[in-house]
Amino acid sequence: MSGQSGSTVSDQVLIRVEEVFDREIRPLLASHLGGANIKGIDEAGTVDIEFTGACTSCAFRRNTILGAIYPRLRQVEGVRAVSTPGVAVSIQQQHRLAAVFDEYASRGSSSDARVPSRHDCQSAG
Repeated sequence: MSGQSGSTVSDQVLIRVEEVFDREIRPLLASHLGGANIKGIDEAGTVDIEFTGACTSCAFRRNTILGAIYPRLRQVEGVRAVSTPGVAVSIQQQHRLAAVFDEYASRGSSSDARVPSRHDCQSAG
């Protein structure tokens, strides 16, 4: 149905973000007795989240954003970054990490990419 007049682009992005959260992120956080809620998404594409449960006092919240939440949410068209109060993670850090993930993924799809074997490591030293 193409005539949805009340739905904006950010509403549609938010729906897709909620789907990814429900499918991938919430179960991961729940396995550590934590969680997160989506507070909203701004016009620039920054998803604002709030940690709950054990995540509120976890020392690894920054790592969780960089290694678990942002990599999954960046697959949603329109998402540019993730933010949460009290956790210092810049948009530039998130984008640098995304570039590393992209480089790693592109190596995995090339025919000459391979994981070094134990023999390779021993002969190099």
